[in-house]
Amino acid sequence: MHITKIELEDIKSHQAATFEFERGTTAITGANGAGKTTIIEAVAWTLFDLLDYKKEDFVRRGAKKGVVNVTFESSLDERQYRVYRDTGNGYYVYDPQLKTRIADKKEEVARFLWAHLGVEAGTDLESLFRRAIGVPQGTFTAIFLETAAERKKAFDKLLKVEEYRQGAEKLRETVRYIENKITAVREKIARAEGELARFELVETEYKTFANQAKELGANLEKLENEVDEKSQTVEKFDEVETKVNELKSAFDKLHTETIRGEILLQQKENELNQANAAAERIKVIEVDYKKHLAALAELKSLDAQRAERDRLRVDLAKIENAIVSEKAEQKSCGENLKKVSEARENISKIQPQVRQQTELEKHRETLRNDLASAKAAENQVNGYEEKLKNLRNELTDVNNQIRVAEEKSADVENFEKLQKRDAEIIGELAKIRAVLERDEQFERKVTDNLIKNHFCPIVSQKCLNLETGKASESNIGKQNGDGKTQIVSLETEQKTITVKLGQAREAEKFSAILPTLFQQKSKTTEDGKKIREEQESWRIKAENLGKIKTELAEIEVKLNALGNPQAKLLAFESEVRRENELKEKLFANEKKLLQLESEKSNFSEQMLKFEALDAEWKRLSAERDQTADAHRKFLANESLALTLPTRQTEFETAKAELANFKTESEKAEDNFQTASKNYDREMHLREKSLLLDAEKWQTETRANLEHTKKREMQLAEELKHLAEIRKAMQGEFQEKERLEKIGEATTFIRDTLKEAAPRVARNYVFHVSMEANQMFREISGNAERTLKWTEDYGIILEEDGFERPFVNLSGGEQMAAALSVRLALLKQLSDVRLAFFDEPTTNMDAERRERLAEQISHITERKTFDQLFVISHDDTFEAYVDNVISVNSNEVNNEKLS
Repeated sequence: MHITKIELEDIKSHQAATFEFERGTTAITGANGAGKTTIIEAVAWTLFDLLDYKKEDFVRRGAKKGVVNVTFESSLDERQYRVYRDTGNGYYVYDPQLKTRIADKKEEVARFLWAHLGVEAGTDLESLFRRAIGVPQGTFTAIFLETAAERKKAFDKLLKVEEYRQGAEKLRETVRYIENKITAVREKIARAEGELARFELVETEYKTFANQAKELGANLEKLENEVDEKSQTVEKFDEVETKVNELKSAFDKLHTETIRGEILLQQKENELNQANAAAERIKVIEVDYKKHLAALAELKSLDAQRAERDRLRVDLAKIENAIVSEKAEQKSCGENLKKVSEARENISKIQPQVRQQTELEKHRETLRNDLASAKAAENQVNGYEEKLKNLRNELTDVNNQIRVAEEKSADVENFEKLQKRDAEIIGELAKIRAVLERDEQFERKVTDNLIKNHFCPIVSQKCLNLETGKASESNIGKQNGDGKTQIVSLETEQKTITVKLGQAREAEKFSAILPTLFQQKSKTTEDGKKIREEQESWRIKAENLGKIKTELAEIEVKLNALGNPQAKLLAFESEVRRENELKEKLFANEKKLLQLESEKSNFSEQMLKFEALDAEWKRLSAERDQTADAHRKFLANESLALTLPTRQTEFETAKAELANFKTESEKAEDNFQTASKNYDREMHLREKSLLLDAEKWQTETRANLEHTKKREMQLAEELKHLAEIRKAMQGEFQEKERLEKIGEATTFIRDTLKEAAPRVARNYVFHVSMEANQMFREISGNAERTLKWTEDYGIILEEDGFERPFVNLSGGEQMAAALSVRLALLKQLSDVRLAFFDEPTTNMDAERRERLAEQISHITERKTFDQLFVISHDDTFEAYVDNVISVNSNEVNNEKLS
């Protein structure tokens, strides 16, 4: 892969920036804060889905959305593609040649990048970038300083070792599933065997029910013939019985109708008599009835006149009430006008008191302002006193801190000497331990050869001077003893120096804060002087507080004695201002009274025509009441009297119908007696009983036959079902054998995956360690040292037979070792041949920086990597790289180096 262009729009400090890149090594330089690291972050976010903070913090301040475009040439098909991503939801891959989007969702973009980065599908791109391609600034060596558990957690994920364990764990469910399936098949086989145990019993029962069905069929046929014969005999008796019953029913019906006719005739005769009586009563009271109706009509006419009179009475009462109200208002206006006259006289009398009150209130307001200023000054004096107290306490604390800092900073001068001596001791200890280990190995070899074989380890011949050899052995042992004594002495001295270094570092901290403390002391003293001056100024203003209070109290007494004449003046003036309003109101009131009196006179004249109304109403009401009983009786009998003709007709009709019913009833009785002589009821009942018994036996036999046939069919189905079970059980045996074979294979695969995880890890570690060692030797320029990447993902440097852990390496050695391992990882794990180095020369001296820059340039020269990006604020790399990009706050400079 080769990144050709990066475009940033509103990303952190870049408003709109474009960076074009060539193959080889590119140095990205610029001042701190210019946005160098932002370029790496943009690539990490766009191609590897890695962003170490919120997207909102990635956008330039004031902008709504940030956009990154990364254009690269793929190693897969050697074509260029552009990956677009913004801080909203936009994320896609664009093909400039096809001029279309070829991946438009995050999942599609991830699959595209896996393919074109040359890594396996599902690879954690974030972890790959963080651990190998572009380690964040300041964390290049961090993971190798962590505990073994933390390193394992990080690199297992990168090397996909954990995927083997996860695969084995997921297969646990598969094994359990297969075992459950085998158990289910076994249960099916057991159930089938249990059901097949009944086969012979079912077959015997089936034959028994088949014979029973045959016998019941023959019996049913005989019973059906017997029922047919009995049915014909009973049918003839039923026909005779039906005819007799019909004749009896006709006779009973006619007899009932005759009785009903007699009752109806009596009823119609009574109704006719009632109609005659009602007609006679109407003739007697008809005159009074008509008088009653005439009285009601006249009362209805008078009722309208009464309503009109009552309406006039209501209107007249309203007018009289209005006259009373207006007269009361007229009286009120007169009294108020009298008050206005009195108020005008009082205004001239109260003017001198008002002027005196105004002068006193002005003087009181002035004194109140002076009083507020004096109180504020008094508060300020108290506040400044509290500030002075706080400053005294602060000055005491600062003096104490200065005294403590001066005492504890006495040892700062020895810090550099102690640090230098500590480094010398570490070097001497390493050399002595290496010599001791070599001598001990040689001593063991000499001893073994002398004692076991009597061979000289140098010339490989029989040793003729065994005693001399023993003396040499003793001499080597003595030298080893001296070396161990030196180690103990140096370790003791190192512990003492470590304690002193701690004290010196503490002294250096206190020495650093002394100038700040002296500056704070000076500032506190100056603040105290300013506050004293301001306090004195406020104290002078607060001295007149008592005098002002006394004078203010005297004015309040005078004002209380006056009794607020201004308020009285306002009240009198308000009364005077109402004079015109009251006069207008009084005039309107008098006009209204004249109008109301005229209306009252008009209504009184209208009421004269209703003087005789009440007497006429009383006369007609008495006549109505006297004829009310006649009216009620007339209405009660009128409807009944009107039915007299109808009831006469109904009576004659009922009389004729009764005579007809009697004749027909006699004929029906004769026909019934004649038919009854030809019907034998006892014989009919006996034949019916015999038929019922035969039908009962027929029904029972048919039911037994149906039950037997049904059971016969059930047993036949069961025999068929058992035969199918016998056939299916053979398939279950085959399925059980197949599942057992699958289970064995799955268990084997799972066990293999369990064992594969550590082996895969060891294999990766071995190849990465070899590659890293080669790179480290080239960077350090020392082929006698060996870099090892251990199985717990730690780094060890072997030198002169002595292994030094990563934590004991110098800062430059740590950076070179971490760089070597990370590049080796990238080369082993993917086809990605680009890397980013953010400030890789941290903690390196000038010589190692030069060597690192030279070796990084060799990496691209040997075609190991296509592109390397080095971000640095020093100019060490400019002489060894192919391209230099200078990033400033306002511009970008690209420079191609030959």
